[in-house]
Amino acid sequence: MIFLIMNRKSLISLGIIFILGLVYFLTLAPGLSWANGGADGGDLITATFVNGVPHPTGYPLYMLIAKVFQMLPVSNLAFRTNLLSAGCTILAAVFIFLTLSNVLEGKRFGNFAAALSALLFGISPLVWSQAVITEVYGLQSLLTIVILYQTVHKGRSPYRDLFRGLLFGLALGNHVTTIFLVPLLLIEDLELRISSFPHISIRILGLILGASIYLILPLRAFNQPAINWMNPVTIKSLFQLISGSIYQSYFSFNSFIEHARAWAGILIENLSFFGVALGIFAIINNDKNNGFKLLAVWIFLAYGFFALFYQSNDSYVYLIQTILAFSLLIGIGFESIIDIGQVRWQNAKWLLHPLLIIFLIARISLVMPKVDASDDDRAETFGKQVFITVPENAMIFTQDDRSTFALWFYHFAEKKRPDTYVIAEGLLGFDWYRQTLQTIYPTLKIQDTNDLAPFHFLSQNPELPSCFIAYPDKIEINC
Repeated sequence: MIFLIMNRKSLISLGIIFILGLVYFLTLAPGLSWANGGADGGDLITATFVNGVPHPTGYPLYMLIAKVFQMLPVSNLAFRTNLLSAGCTILAAVFIFLTLSNVLEGKRFGNFAAALSALLFGISPLVWSQAVITEVYGLQSLLTIVILYQTVHKGRSPYRDLFRGLLFGLALGNHVTTIFLVPLLLIEDLELRISSFPHISIRILGLILGASIYLILPLRAFNQPAINWMNPVTIKSLFQLISGSIYQSYFSFNSFIEHARAWAGILIENLSFFGVALGIFAIINNDKNNGFKLLAVWIFLAYGFFALFYQSNDSYVYLIQTILAFSLLIGIGFESIIDIGQVRWQNAKWLLHPLLIIFLIARISLVMPKVDASDDDRAETFGKQVFITVPENAMIFTQDDRSTFALWFYHFAEKKRPDTYVIAEGLLGFDWYRQTLQTIYPTLKIQDTNDLAPFHFLSQNPELPSCFIAYPDKIEINC
């Protein structure tokens, strides 16, 4: 009976949820995972659990939502946090469908094209890879597409402007690259008319209210949690955290050509030649959707150029937003081509449906082995071996992010080996980190020095065994 009263959009949305929910569930990491470049998972999960402050930019919105997921009565702590990524990415795909179906309202194949875009986004390797581990990008995709949905949605609520601004501010509270979406906050409709001052003023008010979520970071820092990046209890340290000042050296114009080639390759790998061709056709085809296409192209270029110039090892993940934007263009291009062909071939849909089903099944079968995190137990094996191997009361010096964040998870969240001292060697040059160590390990003697070398700890604490841990390609434990 319920299906009789549901409209077509609702049924298609449920279909998208079912398909992506199934493939994500089959490939979801069962716990803490290093799959798909997921080194940051240990930091995010642990900071959420101890009500701490994770690595810049702090991600306060993500922390609050992840805390709710960590309270779910299922499986283990890391698995529950992984569910947040999957859930947000599925909802992002649903809003891609709803946004594009609004834009293509009245088109014969509008819903069909919108559903194709949503599924191509959801099963693209890069998007899928981040949906099955703990990361912030699933939530950011959801926030990006909901902001765009609010721009194209023809609502008449008196609180619409306030909500648009509030949503934008909250999105800033998940990732500061939301600043690239400012043009969407300033326009009134798909004709790209600039909104009047009263409307913009209300949106700015909402933005300020939403962005105030960053104030939870100093509140957390005052409680001196075990994970307390930058110790943001002052305006200066809070700004350094939010701006990601310790990562600004990654911005470079070097290797631009090489990164551009990789950028193009990632786009083709994620959306296929078929998808890229459809997106390009949408861009060059002059139709009634030019305003919406311009917004999609802006998102595509803004995040794309950011990924080109931000040359960290994982800068490619910022291309997720470019994939989202290009997925929207694919839907428009697909609908346009089918609309043209329908004039000459009235039975096109009867051939299209099975062909696209075959295409999607083939894509899923091809991508799944590449992103499957369901069997990745490297982090768990690493954590167990380290804490079984190191002697009692050992100072454990970690030398890379994967080792550090994994041991933080097992030490602070899972309460493993409370007798040991986990020390991130790469952070010893920061005052805030040495202060955090002194707080969580009051018996540890810490010399007030900016020297990065751990020998000060060895000389100050000669009675404690010391172990040096790393995981470049395999577990390395030297005690």
